[in-house]
Amino acid sequence: MNKEVLDSRNITPIQIVILIIGFLGMMLDGIDIFVISFSGPAIAEDWALSSEELGFVFSAGMIGMTLGAMFLAPLADIYGRRKVISTAFMVAGIATSAVFYAQTVTTLIALRFMAGLGLGTLMTVSPGFFGEFAPKNHRNFAIAAMVAGTSVGAMVGGFIAAWLIPTIGWQALYLSLGIATMFMGVLFYAVVPESIIFLLARKRDTALLKINRILKYIRQPEISELPDVAKKAESANLKSLVKAGRRRATVIIWAAFGLMFGVSYFLTSWLPKIFVDVGIPLEQSIHSVVVLALGSILGTFAIGWFSRKFTLNYLIAACFLATTVLMIVLSLTIRNDSVAMPLVWTICFLVGMTMMGGFSNMYTLALTIYPPQIRTTGLGWCYGIGRMGAIASPALAGFLLGAGTSPANLLAITALVMVVGAILVYQTKVSEMP
Repeated sequence: MNKEVLDSRNITPIQIVILIIGFLGMMLDGIDIFVISFSGPAIAEDWALSSEELGFVFSAGMIGMTLGAMFLAPLADIYGRRKVISTAFMVAGIATSAVFYAQTVTTLIALRFMAGLGLGTLMTVSPGFFGEFAPKNHRNFAIAAMVAGTSVGAMVGGFIAAWLIPTIGWQALYLSLGIATMFMGVLFYAVVPESIIFLLARKRDTALLKINRILKYIRQPEISELPDVAKKAESANLKSLVKAGRRRATVIIWAAFGLMFGVSYFLTSWLPKIFVDVGIPLEQSIHSVVVLALGSILGTFAIGWFSRKFTLNYLIAACFLATTVLMIVLSLTIRNDSVAMPLVWTICFLVGMTMMGGFSNMYTLALTIYPPQIRTTGLGWCYGIGRMGAIASPALAGFLLGAGTSPANLLAITALVMVVGAILVYQTKVSEMP
């Protein structure tokens, strides 16, 4: 929140409750995003779906998330974060629970698209919103924790799905998850107040009274006058993101998000196949993605924590350069006839910490670029542009492999991409996020 309002105060129990609700909400978001991956094989078997049909189901959710981030999340800059987040929870929950009643693949595609709209909106609006309730010196860590909640949810969801699908079926999994998501929407709206930054930026005529009500609710001292946060009104639209004086920063962060989303989805999609192609057993290849995810969670928290003492863009850039070295070492390692799996898993874990952890903290970096009144719009477009990289990179990797590029050389190419990402992030100007 704004430094003249909360930054000098100690965190109160109700603020901790709000942050816990945010983390749990992001966990549910992560479970819902990946639930189709966990349940896809069972759905394909029950409905006799072809690979093409299942691919459309997978794509529907990603397209919905992209459009939700780019076109629905910006509504939070107009109507308020609280209304948009609670609505997004309900939309995702209703669409997910309705899968229980789906009878055709067309219905399933429509419901996953609808759920994606809500999930993409949540992924965009929630981290910055909940981060506002943390003290200034812990804000980057709080935002990183929210983003990491999605990864934690994906891991937890995998265990839950593995237990529930054989027991009660995949339909009941969706129904249970949807109900939990709707409950979270109700709980969020009942407990979490509106963003003080939003009120300062958009509702200044009635802001003082509303802000003091919020401060009283979260057990913080009230204020006698409004701090000067928003010096100039701006419309929450694309034009504001690419206006003179901001265009360069926007293009740089868009390019960085596109590249890093691309690398992230390339690694999670192709790494097991690459390892199998060089002779590593399938089970051990799958384990590489598991340790990658573990490294991602720890790296996200660690980088968020160290950003209290080091400038965030320099920290992320250093992590990306470290990933470059790791990818080169991994490329050299899999060229050997005898591959030492403990070494491969160690490298994958460190790649998760540096690449995935750095990428997760780019959300915080993006939030610092834009003023409060267009912050969610800015992050939404970063997320949407990034998703385009996520869609393109696995296909590009498949094309390169099909054209004769060796798996080892493909990893070496990825190392070069990380250098470009490091340069882009290094050039991003970081400002203090109110």
